[in-house]
Amino acid sequence: MDGAANDLRMLRYVAEVTRRLAKMLSRTRYQMLVYFLEMTAVEADSLAAEQDRRAEARKPPRN
Repeated sequence: MDGAANDLRMLRYVAEVTRRLAKMLSRTRYQMLVYFLEMTAVEADSLAAEQDRRAEARKPPRN
């Protein structure tokens, strides 16, 4: 489980850094790169959310 938590943190970190880079580049002429970075961030967030849901589904219910 500890490895999964690290994976989630890494995915969220990638999303955060990618969004910051996209924001910095949005003031330039590299609009296709900005779009790619934004989509990468969205995908990283989506993967992290999916892993969260799977981890919650595997946990035994609390009584």
